Amino acid sequence: MITMAAAAAQRGPLTLLLALLALAAVPGGAPAQAPFAADPLLAFTVDPDAPLVDLTVRFEASGETRAVQGRRLLVGAEVIYLRSASVASLLNAGRYWQEALRRLDLKVGEREFTLTADSRLVVAPDGETLLPVPVLDQGGDLWLPLVLLTEVVGPALGDRIAWDPQQRRLSIGVPIHTVAALRTETLGRTTVVHVECRDAFAYRASSPSQGVIELKIYGGAVDAAAIDQSRRRGLLLSVRGRQQGDDALLTFAVDELVGRYRTYTAEGGREIVLVLEEEQVASLPSPVPHGPAQLNIAQGPVDVTAATAVRTVVVDPGHGGHDVGAVGARGILEKDVNLGVAQELRRYLERESDLKVVLTRERDDYLELADRAELANTRGGDLFISLHCNSWFNGAAHGLETYFLSPARSEWARSVEAAENAAGGEPDDVEFIVWELVQNRFISASSRLAETVQAGVCRDLGLPDRGVRQAGFRVLVGAYMPAILIELGFLSHGKEEQRLGERSYQRELARAIGDAILAYRDAAGLPQARTDGAAAEGPEDGR
Repeated sequence: MITMAAAAAQRGPLTLLLALLALAAVPGGAPAQAPFAADPLLAFTVDPDAPLVDLTVRFEASGETRAVQGRRLLVGAEVIYLRSASVASLLNAGRYWQEALRRLDLKVGEREFTLTADSRLVVAPDGETLLPVPVLDQGGDLWLPLVLLTEVVGPALGDRIAWDPQQRRLSIGVPIHTVAALRTETLGRTTVVHVECRDAFAYRASSPSQGVIELKIYGGAVDAAAIDQSRRRGLLLSVRGRQQGDDALLTFAVDELVGRYRTYTAEGGREIVLVLEEEQVASLPSPVPHGPAQLNIAQGPVDVTAATAVRTVVVDPGHGGHDVGAVGARGILEKDVNLGVAQELRRYLERESDLKVVLTRERDDYLELADRAELANTRGGDLFISLHCNSWFNGAAHGLETYFLSPARSEWARSVEAAENAAGGEPDDVEFIVWELVQNRFISASSRLAETVQAGVCRDLGLPDRGVRQAGFRVLVGAYMPAILIELGFLSHGKEEQRLGERSYQRELARAIGDAILAYRDAAGLPQARTDGAAAEGPEDGR
């Protein structure tokens, strides 16, 4: 993960530590534009005369809105603080103040959070957490940063609390449903299902078993009550919707006569259309045969890229040279971990298969983000794998994440995206480029590769599974092939940093990633019946 470490490393360890924390100080994880981004030592300068700022709080479960006031108490920063009394009112929490210790116990339901004035330490139900900015004692009241709610209290309660800095809106409770309507029409021997979304989403269709089609909508929040149906409509027997982490998962049970399905989008990508087509059977014999041997749904979404042979894998060790990436407490540098795993991955794949493996950098060299994908294209890559390490102000965070290219749909993904893109300078309308690429032919293949790697590595090494996510990483933009970015672990986590620095563990990671790549290659190369995968992919045009 790219932080301000490279710029701060020459100024001493304290500056370096504050630089690592400053990135997380802006809600949503966006790159800080406050003065202390350039000089982290100014981060905790308090403005006692900071004016009040009007905010809106929305309770998603009831639709109720409430007006509250906060303050930007840190000089030049965009960090919003709320009075502890306001926070207690919003969360229906109890407050217990210990004057001698200047300590506040905030009790929300059965969970208690202990805060201390002018300290960043929070004692939470699942352990201690270090905030990027301190709790402040101003004007006889304790002021709490919004990041306490979004990154500590919300996750501990199993609730979703999100901050929108543009609209100055704090959302508390279940997310707004973005996948909230479904309609079906029957046209002769074809049944068409329209899934209506609030926004345009990347998605993937697959058939995990006979008579079942799954539609995974990345970043969608499903209203299961509105989606679920049990009454048959044409070839569609039933529909069930559920939330799977950050994604919506719709499961369609279909008639055994369905022999082919396809998907496409309408309404500017805000409607996903699933077309079920009845198997065309010869006039004889009669009656129409039934059973899995004759009429079933092919396994998995088979898009044009899935049938492409995988011969060359391009592995990108993130960072390098003056761009060190994240720095662990023991001094382990992300750039070194990435290169070590990449080298081991190349050895493993070349030993266990006939794949050709190309590294974007062989040594501790710096390479522009845009040049990495271009190198993959010019070297004839069939897969592009970019390796990175994570870092976060909460030292408890650990585990593996895998990303594919698409607009970020969660606050966490946006923060990782902003950090990883930092080395590339100011983005030239990255969001526009990303939305263009959502329509290209590799989105479904990339998401499938990401899920194969994430599941395989977590299973083989017993790692916490932080899921497959989507974000607009610049290093993936322009790669004309399925492309993913793997966050191998957290250098901000003590035990994980130690393991990531060990060559033996780098070898284990490489083996697990290599096995997942080989599994993807073998599945992609199998001859399969024709179906149409996610409409995010265009027509076959050769390569």
